[in-house]
Amino acid sequence: MNGLRNMTVRSAGVALGILLTATTLLGAESVRYQGVPRGSSVKIDGTSTVHDWTVEGKLIGGSMIVDGEFPSDLSVSTVPELTSLPTVGVKIPVTSLKSGKSTMDNVMHGAMKHTKHRMIDYKLTKMTPSAAERQSGDPLRYDAEGTLTVAGVTKPIKMPVELVGHGDGGLKISGKAKVKMTDFGIKPPAPKIALGLIKTGDQVDITFEWVTKKRVKK
Repeated sequence: MNGLRNMTVRSAGVALGILLTATTLLGAESVRYQGVPRGSSVKIDGTSTVHDWTVEGKLIGGSMIVDGEFPSDLSVSTVPELTSLPTVGVKIPVTSLKSGKSTMDNVMHGAMKHTKHRMIDYKLTKMTPSAAERQSGDPLRYDAEGTLTVAGVTKPIKMPVELVGHGDGGLKISGKAKVKMTDFGIKPPAPKIALGLIKTGDQVDITFEWVTKKRVKK
C-alpha cells in the first residue's frame, strides 16, 4: 500500500514538472532581430597585379532569432554566455555588390555565377563569448562559426563579431573574415579586356555591419 502511495506521489510530481515546463515554454518569448533596408553595409577588399580593389553593398537581409532578450548591458566585465544558440540566416544579393565600374561589376558577378546563384547565404552554427579582454562600454564580442554559401558552394567559416544596441531595441552586428575565392569554386578573374594580363588575388577580406530591428513574437 505504501509502495502504491509513493508511486502515485512520484507520478503526480512528474506530471506537475511537465506542466510547469510546458507553461514556461508557452509563456517564453522569442525575439526576432530583423535586417532593415537602411544602415547595413558589406565590403569586399581584394588585390590584383595592377591595384587593390574594393566592392561594396548596402543590402543585408535575413534575421536573428533568440530565446528571450539578447544581452545588452555593455558595462559587464565579461561577455555573457548565451542560453541557446540564436537562429541566424543572412542573405546578400550578389548584384548589390558594386565597384563603381560597370565592367568590373560584370566580371565579378559573372565569376560568382549570379544568374544561377543570386544570393550569398550565411547560417550560424556556433557562437561563444570572446576571450579577449574588454573594458566597460566595449561592444559585446563573440566568436562565431557558421556556413557561407557563395556561387552554390557551401563552406564553414569562422569570424569574430561585435554587437551593440541600435535604434529602438535593435542591434548592430559587425564582423570580418578572410576567404579564398577558389574555396567556393570561383576562379579569380583575369579580365579579357586586358588580354588576361590583370590577375586577381585569390584571398579577399570581407567586413560588414548589419543593422537590425527588434520584433517580439510569442
